[in-house]
Amino acid sequence: MIEVNEALIKKVAELSRLELNDSEIQEYVKSIGDILKHVDQLATVDVTGVEPMYYGVDGPLKLREDEVHAFPTDENGKPKVLQSAPEVLYDGFKVPQII
Repeated sequence: MIEVNEALIKKVAELSRLELNDSEIQEYVKSIGDILKHVDQLATVDVTGVEPMYYGVDGPLKLREDEVHAFPTDENGKPKVLQSAPEVLYDGFKVPQII
């Protein structure tokens, strides 16, 4: 198992562009160390003869028909969700330009 220490956490934080204080570093040393101990424990389990699981459920998935529901509108025919928008543009939420 890899040794989780302050130097490793600081290096990962630096590569991730995270600023961690000393208490956060100590917290991560403990929690990541605990996770890796658990993974090591799982690696010792004998799984010979166990079929791999490809899906989270056994058997075919139950599908349902798509249903179209009307979007709630106000008395002017505008979507009600826009009433909580800080700014509206073309019957939609106005957002800052990215490019």
